[in-house]
Amino acid sequence: MLQCNLTFPKEAPEIISLFGMELKAATVGIISYVLMLVVAATSFISNFQKRNLKIGLLASAVIFLIIYCFVATKRETAEAIFAVFPLLAVGITPILGNFIDKKGKAASMLMLGSILLIVCHLTFAFVLPLFKGQELGGVILSFGTILVLGASFSLVPASLWPSVPKLVDSKVIGSAYALIFWIQNIGLWLFPLLIGKILDNSNPEILAQVKEGVLTSKEASVMYNYTNPLIMLACLGAVALLLGFVLKIVDKKKGIGLELPNIKE
Repeated sequence: MLQCNLTFPKEAPEIISLFGMELKAATVGIISYVLMLVVAATSFISNFQKRNLKIGLLASAVIFLIIYCFVATKRETAEAIFAVFPLLAVGITPILGNFIDKKGKAASMLMLGSILLIVCHLTFAFVLPLFKGQELGGVILSFGTILVLGASFSLVPASLWPSVPKLVDSKVIGSAYALIFWIQNIGLWLFPLLIGKILDNSNPEILAQVKEGVLTSKEASVMYNYTNPLIMLACLGAVALLLGFVLKIVDKKKGIGLELPNIKE
């Protein structure tokens, strides 16, 4: 999807000019991975430090994240752009977990995550294509949207997993977690298949050219219109938001305590 909407060459460059040096693409890739590890480590460790050190580590994480984004842009591949997906989540998941432990609002957090999912997928579907042909604008929008998308994913483990013991009897809590992961794995199996089917039905001309041998599957993959699959994913976010409302209503009626902090003084 990113490759279809961003102005990247069909083949990634073999030699990349970076900080005044001419480097092989593989070397720049290694530099990117190191930068990612530094961002992840500094942001995660900052959650467990005192104020001054915390601020310093967070500032370092932001600086290295900006450097990573610059390096990723130089690599001119969609995979380098999407690799920022987990970085913000690594940093803020412990923060969110600590907030829920002390302040509560788990059901509200789930709803917020659902709203962010909807916004991000609709941004990819309708806003990103408007930047097609603009080298910098589309990349900046992609980085921002992917980071927010990763943050929305972090809202789920930070709020959902601690809420399970409040929703089910302690004697079946293991089965409850197993059921959740079972359903999650069904989604990981099913929805890539659905996305493929929707892509085929939404792009019949491209599919016909692949069947006739005019285009290879690789060539076709960066020519599809991904709007409909992204709308489907946004609809899943809408369903999750609706379930969040249901959870809040049930919590209010039965006093389950989803909005209450886990730490009681």
